[in-house]
Amino acid sequence: MMRGLNSATFDLIYLDPPFNSNHDYAAPIGSKAAGAAFKDTWCLDEVNLAWHGEIKHDFPGVYSLMTATREIHGDSMMSYLIYMAVRIIELRRLLKPAGTVYLHCDWNASHYLKVLMDSIFGKASFRNEIVWCYAGGGAPKRDFPRKHDVLLRYSPSDGRCFNADAVRVPYASEYKATVFTDKASRAPGRVYTRHPDGKIVEDWWTGISRPYGDERCDYPTQKPLELLDRVILASSNQGDLILDPFCGCATTCISANMLGRRWVGIDIAPRAADLVRDRMLKECRMMFDGVERDDVPSRTDLGEVIPYNDLRNKQRLYGEQGGYCNGCEDHFAPRHFHVDHIIPRAKGGTDHISNLQLLCGHCNSVKGDRPQEYLLACLTDKGWIKRKMAA
Repeated sequence: MMRGLNSATFDLIYLDPPFNSNHDYAAPIGSKAAGAAFKDTWCLDEVNLAWHGEIKHDFPGVYSLMTATREIHGDSMMSYLIYMAVRIIELRRLLKPAGTVYLHCDWNASHYLKVLMDSIFGKASFRNEIVWCYAGGGAPKRDFPRKHDVLLRYSPSDGRCFNADAVRVPYASEYKATVFTDKASRAPGRVYTRHPDGKIVEDWWTGISRPYGDERCDYPTQKPLELLDRVILASSNQGDLILDPFCGCATTCISANMLGRRWVGIDIAPRAADLVRDRMLKECRMMFDGVERDDVPSRTDLGEVIPYNDLRNKQRLYGEQGGYCNGCEDHFAPRHFHVDHIIPRAKGGTDHISNLQLLCGHCNSVKGDRPQEYLLACLTDKGWIKRKMAA
């Protein structure tokens, strides 16, 4: 779905993906979110082989991290990171240059996701590790209770939106009237008072409870509106466009709508669309008038697109590839080549020249309607090619 969206589209991206918790989640029968469920356990058999090849070929540093985690944690963590990496790579393309992304995670994989985000967005784009602290029942006998999540905040530009005043928090009552006198010689007698709107919030957030009461819809992993309000107010302006690629029970969508932002929510669960409509009616007092679709959108930011098998495409690609197959790397005459989609149209690929390549007959038959990374993985595993790693 994300591959069909235009590049540099979103001002803010918030994602609350599975945490690799090794649990299965389901909303209780009879609850407002009944029917919503997902599995948060991972194995290599369930991860698309093409994703291995894509990451190994284009992001060798990221792939090295994944193979290292396999040695430490086994297949589950590696599978989870592969699943996350291909999505984070796409999110980087979708984010505007001055945009911000928040990745919500917990102790299960936060340290590995931090390295993953550093590798894909660049370490210099890291802005904050925000710790959201919350209370709750239950305490282990031999450990401290785990009562916090982590939000990793990244933005590649110094021109990013950051509205610190919009998310100030009140001072404690005993401090509100406090005044300070500057005793330094540079400003003798200067008096300071507390800001009337409160203090700028730090990177550890307290006072935001898990959803309860009417807000709670019993959706697995539901996050509170107050948390998303703070994220959206701090890192976007009215009219900005926000993406949540794991929108679940629509908390991001509801918060964005109430704060005057535009939004796009994506989720694999069919129940998610119903929750958007239900919560919009209940919490925003309005009927959902947006667009709901389950097909792959088509990008419109690629300029003129001619039919993919047009002779002009074949001639241009033959020149760009120097007559070599983009799979096995053997040299062939033009008549032996097929024009092929690097990312299949069924997976969001387009007919634009940037998504086309020439493959020999054998490589074209091996690849079929799968992504190019599948072909590279197959050829590499069989020892037929040795792909050059990026620097």
